[in-house]
Amino acid sequence: MKKNNMTNFKHNILKFGYGILALFSISILGFSISASAAEQTTISPPLVTLVPKDLGNNEIWYIGGASSVPQAEVIIYLQGAQGETLSFTAKSNEKGEWFYTHNSFLREGVYKSWAQLKVGGELSPPGPEVSFEIVPTALRIGSYRVSYEMLYLTLALALLLALIALASFVFYHFRSFRVKNMRLRKEIREAEEEARRGLDLLRRDIKEEIEFIGKIRKSRELSIEEHRHEEKMMHDLDLVERHLLKEISDIEPAIS
Repeated sequence: MKKNNMTNFKHNILKFGYGILALFSISILGFSISASAAEQTTISPPLVTLVPKDLGNNEIWYIGGASSVPQAEVIIYLQGAQGETLSFTAKSNEKGEWFYTHNSFLREGVYKSWAQLKVGGELSPPGPEVSFEIVPTALRIGSYRVSYEMLYLTLALALLLALIALASFVFYHFRSFRVKNMRLRKEIREAEEEARRGLDLLRRDIKEEIEFIGKIRKSRELSIEEHRHEEKMMHDLDLVERHLLKEISDIEPAIS
């Protein structure tokens, strides 16, 4: 009797042990299934497919990509060279595509950017980082950017305007000089003609005076005063013919 009771007790112990073992196995299996299901339901991070590698400091930075969930919120992170990190949000469309454009210019330097997907209150793991550089392609004046191309164009236009102004100045003064020169030549010619007529008249008068003295010499001996007067007339005639008329003749080629 005691032997049968002992056998039953051992049998019950074994059954209880098998039950505990089965329950433990079922618990482990359930935990594994739950963990696997949790892994399968983790949100995939958004992919960055559009970002400029080199951008000028006068250009607006942008980034875009695709997400696994349409109509979801995409959080974009931007980290500067000094380590400061900014975040912005965008929303994916019905195809899961998303795009973000920054609202201001970025300073020169190397940047990093990545994105996360937010569905409800759950966040995906951070997506892969992308790097890009903002290069100095414009002159920065406060919050304004003036591209070097625009600066060169402005300088070229300013130089062109200066050349046009200089050409206009030279043309105006050249034309004014030419008009004045033509007027001066005209006045010189008129003065030359008047001087020539006056000298011709003077030469004729001197010749007549000399001829008159010659007639007197034929009739009588000239006085000392008349001799001096005749010599002076001859000298004046020589001065008029050989010097004054020659100087007037030399003016014509000089003003031509």
